[in-house]
Amino acid sequence: MKRIKILLLAALLLIPAWSFARTRVQASQIIDQINQGKAVSYSDAEIVGRLDLTSIKDTILDEGQTRRKWLFGGWSRTYWSHVRVPLAFSDCVFLDDVLAYVHDDDEEKTMNVVFHDAASFQGCEFQGEAHFKYAKFKGTSDFRKTTFRREALFKYTTFSGAVGFSAARFLGDANFKYVEFPAAAAFDDAVFKGEAIFKYAGFPRAAGFARCAFHGEASFKYAKFRESAAFTGAAFRDMADFKYASFSQAPDLAGCVFEDDRNFKYAKVRGDSFTSGLLKKR
Repeated sequence: MKRIKILLLAALLLIPAWSFARTRVQASQIIDQINQGKAVSYSDAEIVGRLDLTSIKDTILDEGQTRRKWLFGGWSRTYWSHVRVPLAFSDCVFLDDVLAYVHDDDEEKTMNVVFHDAASFQGCEFQGEAHFKYAKFKGTSDFRKTTFRREALFKYTTFSGAVGFSAARFLGDANFKYVEFPAAAAFDDAVFKGEAIFKYAGFPRAAGFARCAFHGEASFKYAKFRESAAFTGAAFRDMADFKYASFSQAPDLAGCVFEDDRNFKYAKVRGDSFTSGLLKKR
């Protein structure tokens, strides 16, 4: 029996390393699936090539957003690409850019994407650009345990369902400026190596930032928290800017660590001035 085990172990050692490698999927193949109306689902795969979701066939000119540039002449055009199938990526690596927003200065046009169904990128890694600026997520969106190696651009993004970024790792800037989170927003245990930008963001439901690690500046300036805001055990290694932020109830700052300056100037809790005593309530 022992001899058999040794032979099996030797056989395993002889198996080429590439046999354990992730499945490689061309980005163009994913675009073809979307164009054919087929659900997209991949697990433990490497996505090769730029995944430009603005390039799908179901793209329509937004005449309401198209406007004349009187000063310089010409037109500024806005297009919406409609992804009408669910996207499910689990533990995948995107080797190149993933684009749901493209702006072309030369042609004066902006390409945006609408996700009509669930969009999940759980446990994935974006090695290139991750541009979701102005994108609209009609269903749930899941980015839990996902790593963004470059800027995570979600500026002006519209979320309609629950949003999950728990345990995500942002190695570049994380830009959520002007984002309205209509459902609960979960960022618990996330790591922000670059700047965390939540300026003017709106949180009508629970906002979870428990145990987050902010290594760069954390900007919640003008943010509005209309329900609970949990920063329990969060660590702010750089500037924590909550200037002009408003809270409907006292935020949970128990166990927070502020290693640099913190700015709660003009912040409000239920319309009253934010007092330094809240920071001591741990």
